[in-house]
Amino acid sequence: MSFKLSIVAPTGMIFEDTVNSIAVPGTEGGFEVYSRHMSLISSLKAGRVRVRQDGRETAYQITSGVLEVDLEHNVTLLADQATAV
Repeated sequence: MSFKLSIVAPTGMIFEDTVNSIAVPGTEGGFEVYSRHMSLISSLKAGRVRVRQDGRETAYQITSGVLEVDLEHNVTLLADQATAV
């Protein structure tokens, strides 16, 4: 199963597509989000974000941010800075 993921930085949209999972560096510890994850809002610290999509993995380095899983299970990551690594 998959869900819609958007990664947004002040410079604009960094990533937007359907993915299988995302692993993020939460301020209280790293965690992963999968399809149909419960709604949540979490602050993120500097670190690597790993996006898994159809057997591929893409990584982004962020400085900090906020991640939201909405009621429709869509995920939005708002990053202060994000670069592909």
